[in-house]
Formats: sequence, C-alpha cells, structure tokens
Amino acid sequence: LHECPWDRLKELRKRIPNVPFQMLLRGVNAVGYTSYPDNLVKEFVKKANECGVDIFRVFDSLNYIDNLKFGIEAVLETNGVAEGTICYTADLTDPSRPKYDLDYYLNLARE
Repeated sequence: LHECPWDRLKELRKRIPNVPFQMLLRGVNAVGYTSYPDNLVKEFVKKANECGVDIFRVFDSLNYIDNLKFGIEAVLETNGVAEGTICYTADLTDPSRPKYDLDYYLNLARE
C-alpha cells in the first residue's frame, strides 16, 4: 500500500470513533511467525493501542500458556482489552482421539 499502517489506523480511528477495533496477537510472535524480543512485542502492542486498537485477541498456535500469558500481560499494560483464546482441532466428541478431548481443553482454559 506504500503507506504507514499506523497512520492508516489513526485515520480510521478518527473517522470511526465509536466502533471498537480488534486485532489478533500471536503472543510472543506478535503478528509474525517467529518469536520476537519481549520489549519489541510490548512496544508493538503499546503502539497499536495508541493508534486505535481496542481489543487484542491473544492466542498461541501451540497453546503454550507462557506465550499466551505474555501477550495478555502486554495488552493489560495498555488501555486495551485482552481476550485470551485457545486453539483446538479434531473432533472433541470422538472417543478414539483421547489426547485432545474436551477435558484437555477445559483444563487448558483453566490455566
């Protein structure tokens, strides 16, 4: 687009002031596919919030709780709303797949 994404976000916020903006945050991966230094992720979240992102849906593709907690804590250091999420796959009702059953995900959510 050959433009600054932060400027675009600020402009959208100015024109749409009463609608909450939401983004996905991949925990320690921010919006990428590799782990980034803690300070970079925290500054990214801070900047996103300053530019207009209100709600951060935080997840870790492998459901690694420490990465998920880090992302949530980074959001809570701003004025943003953190939505912690877990990823799931498979048929939760299939008894032949006992490792990732409903109890597994319920216990994960409790962590």
